[in-house]
Amino acid sequence: MPSVSKSPRFVLVLGYLVKHFCSAARKLVFVQAIWRHGDRAPQSLPYPNDPYKERAWRRGWSQLTNVSLFKLYCDYISLQVYIRSSDSDRALTSAQAFLSGFYPAKGCFKWERGNHWQPIPIHSATPDEPDLLLKPTSADCKNLDKLVDEEEAKQAKHYEEVYKDMFKFLGERTGIANFSYENVNDIYDVKREQPRWVFRRWSKYNNRSTMEIMSELRRIRRITKFNSATKAKHDGTLLSLMYAMGVANDQMIPYASSFIMEIYNVIYS
Repeated sequence: MPSVSKSPRFVLVLGYLVKHFCSAARKLVFVQAIWRHGDRAPQSLPYPNDPYKERAWRRGWSQLTNVSLFKLYCDYISLQVYIRSSDSDRALTSAQAFLSGFYPAKGCFKWERGNHWQPIPIHSATPDEPDLLLKPTSADCKNLDKLVDEEEAKQAKHYEEVYKDMFKFLGERTGIANFSYENVNDIYDVKREQPRWVFRRWSKYNNRSTMEIMSELRRIRRITKFNSATKAKHDGTLLSLMYAMGVANDQMIPYASSFIMEIYNVIYS
């Protein structure tokens, strides 16, 4: 969110643009939308004591849930629309779910009675090779990896001291021996209703709950590692783009979030 001191500047610029374009005709000529895949199952068992084993997830670890398939959603023209996905099951199926809802078959494009789905090509990168378009963080950079590892080591030392009591508590509840800063992502990635102990409040930590503290630590850890080649995730793609364009807000990227860029042809009168 913009600070109070920056808000007037934003309003002035916006007002200028609105006035400026009132005397010009605009035609939308290009739209680029980049979105994160939908809600998924954890990538593995979050912690030993988690009651939701792999059989609780219909499609298995790392795959999309039914919630994401229903929430991911004009007419399709092949010469005007190009769809590209990173080469992962959840990203490819997210693209399929989106296209199924956004471009249902109409008129002569209906190839089977009662079926509103139409085949639309989805392009992807070569398997096992860096995808510099949709996952630029997959490129190998040893210097960057070294800097990220050094920064995370500093953070780990700091937060493991600050939250020493809570980490001990989490180790006992989750079954993770020697629970550390490294395990933050593991127990955050559960996606199901959890026991009441996750809502325990800690007076020594400003009366925040375990869940609130873990959410904050996870955010900090992801912001640090979003541009690490060894830890590249799909939310890192959008985070990288937002930081490059100077519009990042230091928040996590929700599932199915999209970043849309438009190019207009402006004809002045």
